[in-house]
Amino acid sequence: MTFIEVIVLYCLQRIKGERTIYSVLHILNGKKSAQTIQDIHIFELMPFFQTYPNLSRAEFDRIISALKEQKWTAEGKTFQHYDINPKQEDEFARLLIEYPIPTHLNGWKYHRIAVGFWERLALSVQVASHLSKGDNRYMPIQRNIVVQAWMKQALQNYAGDRQSLNEQLYQELADCLDDEAVLPEYLVCRLTGSEHIGLTPEQAAASFGIDRSYYELYFLSLLHFMLKKILSAKEKFPFLRQMVMDDNTAYILTNSTKATYEYIQKGLSLDEISTMRRLKMSTIEDHIAELVLNIPDFSIEEYVSLDKIAKIKKIAEVTASKSLKQIKQQLPEVSYFEIRIVLAKLGGGIN
Repeated sequence: MTFIEVIVLYCLQRIKGERTIYSVLHILNGKKSAQTIQDIHIFELMPFFQTYPNLSRAEFDRIISALKEQKWTAEGKTFQHYDINPKQEDEFARLLIEYPIPTHLNGWKYHRIAVGFWERLALSVQVASHLSKGDNRYMPIQRNIVVQAWMKQALQNYAGDRQSLNEQLYQELADCLDDEAVLPEYLVCRLTGSEHIGLTPEQAAASFGIDRSYYELYFLSLLHFMLKKILSAKEKFPFLRQMVMDDNTAYILTNSTKATYEYIQKGLSLDEISTMRRLKMSTIEDHIAELVLNIPDFSIEEYVSLDKIAKIKKIAEVTASKSLKQIKQQLPEVSYFEIRIVLAKLGGGIN
């Protein structure tokens, strides 16, 4: 069983047949839709957001077929809705012990900056290594001209000599990766220097004797681990900090939701926003749900009464379900929109 199959099965287990199988694909791809953003919060799948951005629908379908053939999944009551086979839950728990999900994975928080950080880090290590030996003739491993331009600027801004740059970068990397909770060799093996060519993901996975999809996820979790450590102790990692692209956005929102939020801040009603933006009310409601999920102090009391909030919360706690339909059946007087934003306000999970 490949690790990506384990991840897909884990997501299906969390969703419990309340969404189609393709909601999992959208999460792993990092689709920035209101529904996907809501799903990762409701089903507590934020770590997996955009962890496999290149996973195709065809490959995903093959994974689903393989899980079905191996009796790992059970079909739900509705087409394309699957859950983990109850008979396999104990075996799946054992699998998660054997192949644990990396604890530092945080796709939702770092998906916008992880790739750029890696590109800058990889190029910096190569450049610093060659310059320390006085070698100016080499082929940059990063062809991205934006990354190359950043590297040139970083060198111009560096106050020390070229030898000290190599030593400083080495020390910062060593300090950053000095933690028993991670395996730094999974990242170090990918780095290229003056006397060493970094491994590809395929070569790295083979060298460690592990599944490639597991290696890729662990490598990504290492980047997330580094980003968290660097951003929490900026003064300790001055050069590594420069590799982290600044993100001044206060909240992670889709562009359309940002536009709706601007109108809300001006005091417009949802009907007025729908008319001005020429969007369906259902689309505006999607935006509200996204705002509730991403802005902690966003109030929902303008859109749903306190009495309804209490009723929805009580039913959700009793049924332990995130299914809007199940809650709606027991509370016909409330709308699906009201249920969605109350569940979102509860933080995604029901305690």
